[in-house]
Amino acid sequence: MSANVLTTEWKDRLLQGNFDRGRSPDERFADPLIETSMIVTLEQLRPYDLNPRLMRNPSYDDIKESIRRRGLDTPPPITRRPNQDYYIVANGGNTRLSILNELWRETHDERFWRIQCLYKPWAGTSDQPMLGELRCLIGHLAENDMHGKLSFIERALGINKARELYQQVEKCQLSQRELAEHLKNDGYPINQSHISRMEQALEYLLPCIPEVLYAGMGRSQVEKLLSLRAASLHLWQRHEAEDTGSFDNLFSSALSLFNEQPEDFAIERVQDELLGLMSQELNVDYNLLLLDVDPSEQKRQAVLGPTPEPPPYIPPEEPEPRPVTRRRKPETEEEEIGTPAPLPEPEEAPSLLCEGTEPVTDIWRIPQLWDTTESLRSASDRLAWDLAEHYAIDDRVISDANENGIGFRVMPFASDHPMFTRPQSRACWALLAALNEIPLSEDLASALTPGLFLQRDADGFFFSNLFLIKAFRLIRIVRRIKEFQQEAQHAADD
Repeated sequence: MSANVLTTEWKDRLLQGNFDRGRSPDERFADPLIETSMIVTLEQLRPYDLNPRLMRNPSYDDIKESIRRRGLDTPPPITRRPNQDYYIVANGGNTRLSILNELWRETHDERFWRIQCLYKPWAGTSDQPMLGELRCLIGHLAENDMHGKLSFIERALGINKARELYQQVEKCQLSQRELAEHLKNDGYPINQSHISRMEQALEYLLPCIPEVLYAGMGRSQVEKLLSLRAASLHLWQRHEAEDTGSFDNLFSSALSLFNEQPEDFAIERVQDELLGLMSQELNVDYNLLLLDVDPSEQKRQAVLGPTPEPPPYIPPEEPEPRPVTRRRKPETEEEEIGTPAPLPEPEEAPSLLCEGTEPVTDIWRIPQLWDTTESLRSASDRLAWDLAEHYAIDDRVISDANENGIGFRVMPFASDHPMFTRPQSRACWALLAALNEIPLSEDLASALTPGLFLQRDADGFFFSNLFLIKAFRLIRIVRRIKEFQQEAQHAADD
């Protein structure tokens, strides 16, 4: 056989079209079965479409500037659904992907176009394809909690979607407790009571005030609204036992009025509107309804008793002439002519102090009714939540019912937290940690100095008045708890 014949034969074989260009990408290249580093381009990568974050990340601009200057330090992990020709973000990273697309359009810099990512195999199986969706969704929930701080309603919607996926996998309905157990087993611990509040918020609040919730209403405000609804419903049922549907309409009407201006939303205004409508419908005095519904009014009457009726007016009798007495010479002209000194202006503090989950009407006094370790620990927990929420680190505070504790504990606060760069947030965490007697690192210890309580710049004081007042109240409460604990220890020693 000649060399020319062999050459012709091989040429024919090579031209037979063994490499089928019509095949899909999945047929040409199988995805790795283990976690693998790979380079992908932006056209190959899409955001996760079930991402619980619906609103713009509050740190978006800071993250974008960091990526512009430093490049992408932490590329998002990626995965791919079966039969799809593009990758998706596996758990956390939709914000970074959006920023990369923006920077590529602005600069056409190649370092924003090609990124090296960690590929994770799709967790679903042919029998249970929803397992892959669950893994992604829970991964995004966890990552957003750690780095991006989801709003309460975004987290509630994410948990609700997870319930739907679990029920598709289990092929049965899940109770709140079962859902909490599933989430815990998959790496997202959450208690049943929190799930209950989320479901109530989705059912009763979201249809009425979506703008307010998406604007970032926090957990404490949601809980106060739900408590107001529960107390009002109980009151309604005492008068109209069968007609709960009318109450639902009444509550929705009152709440919906305050959806248009989220920045001006105040629960006190909702309460006033709701009780006004209930007073008309039930023909019951507004103040009686207020006493039954408003916890602060109940506390006030428990301590001070009911507001007394003003005494009837009795005209004064003609005074008898008094003997003239010598008085010292007045120091001012006003005193000489007998003009009384002006009464002090009423303080504005009470309205300010009533904000948050733990209203403060007195920094020092502790009513005897609540002067117990249990009540004080509960108040301490609520105050700590209020202070932490003030500077967006309420995810670092957890309740602590330990009899040797002070009502709350703080979780670690590291540089990867989105609020770590904010000096007020670091100082707030340092204060709460110090009350828990946690040793502070040199960096965090320097974040909290006495001078901060007086420091002021062009925008105002470093600590707001509300924060300062509640911080002093918390210190007072913790000191009282420590007194009780020390007394108990001495009694045990004796």
